[in-house]
Amino acid sequence: MGLKKRVKNLEEALKIALQRIEEQEEKILSQDKIIDSLKKEIQLYKNSNTPSSANKHLKPNTQGNKTKGNSKRGAPIGHIGKTREQTPQRKEIIDTDECPFCHGHHLADDKIIKQVVEEVEEPEPPEIVENEIHKKKCLDCNNTFIPPQNKTPLEGSFGVNLMVIVVFIKFLLRGVLRKTATFLETSHSFTITPAALNEIIARVASAADKEYEEMKLRIKNAIKIYIDETSFSVLGKNYWLWVFRTENDVLYVIRPSRGSNVLEEILGKEYSGTVICDCWRAYNFLAFANIQRCWSHLMRKSKELLTVAGKNLHEKLTELFNEIKGYNSANHTSKERLAKYEEMTEKLKEIIKYYSKYSELESVVKYINFNLGNWFTCIKIEGIEPTNNYAEQAIREPVIVRKIIGAFRSETGKDNYEKLASVIASWQLRGLDLKSELRGMLIRNLCLS
Repeated sequence: MGLKKRVKNLEEALKIALQRIEEQEEKILSQDKIIDSLKKEIQLYKNSNTPSSANKHLKPNTQGNKTKGNSKRGAPIGHIGKTREQTPQRKEIIDTDECPFCHGHHLADDKIIKQVVEEVEEPEPPEIVENEIHKKKCLDCNNTFIPPQNKTPLEGSFGVNLMVIVVFIKFLLRGVLRKTATFLETSHSFTITPAALNEIIARVASAADKEYEEMKLRIKNAIKIYIDETSFSVLGKNYWLWVFRTENDVLYVIRPSRGSNVLEEILGKEYSGTVICDCWRAYNFLAFANIQRCWSHLMRKSKELLTVAGKNLHEKLTELFNEIKGYNSANHTSKERLAKYEEMTEKLKEIIKYYSKYSELESVVKYINFNLGNWFTCIKIEGIEPTNNYAEQAIREPVIVRKIIGAFRSETGKDNYEKLASVIASWQLRGLDLKSELRGMLIRNLCLS
């Protein structure tokens, strides 16, 4: 083979090789784009505000086809568990002098086994007490009075302890009246009708009147309030259960309206604190308040967008939300916060301007734009959360109750629930002893003094 032909063959081989390299580079570039896209998709699903149900396709299959090495349920390796402290209050000797097999009596200890057991006493039937109350007249001042006795109710035939048990079953265990009556008969040999139980709840609710009204006053004067509302049926009609949550109180009110008249009733026309809420239009009534719209609602709304532009919009909003959380994790002066508020607002304006050209995003863009001044209040004012999660947490209990009972069958039942649910939720929020607080409330407001 001549030199010229060999050179020509080498040039052709080189040309083919370079072409293949170019093709491989194009493939690599294309794969890099796919990888970047997948990374962004994963980040969307890692968003802390995304409901867990939306990530179900990312969760490993725990049903069938289990392989060795799959993660096990329970505490992680290295977790230091807690053991209940059990200090014996008495000691019992479990022994015998007779063999159960041959009935012999020549026994010797093989081993002594120590076991510490926690036990409760068998519930006792109710004690029926006849109170003979001596009403007195003072011969010196001519006044009459009843001797103080702080455990005796002024009215009715049910004692304080019984009232506490009934309220606990009803509100902490979500017990319906019929099953509550069955439980009391089974455990305490105490026969009572659902109607009588309803009477007890009504009496306890009347004892909560003062605490409930005081709570309303504290809510009205609170610096910041988390508010939410959900539907609830009363006598077959659609009512709305509102929750007003502060650092120390959880107030429930149930009204036929979802409108601004409820806000006016509870907060007044001139409330000037900070309200964290969703974008329901009734909250626009609070003209003097600082409003923080809920980012969790916005993130869920944008996440439902399925187009490419929608996914990009959701990604941009996620970046802003993460920036909010990052900024609020550190201390800043009021001047710095105001500057950051203006900066973030401008960023959001740019997002609105860019994505307003997409017709399929019109509703979400309008949703954002309409509430433009209320998305970054949590940056301008220290100590404000960017989400309404606190109110949503407080409203979960009534939602569960709604699933159990379906509806309130009377206005009285509705009134009793909002009062007792409010005081119990508030005591829980403050970390107070529920039994002690409830007994104290009953003694103060229902008993002789």
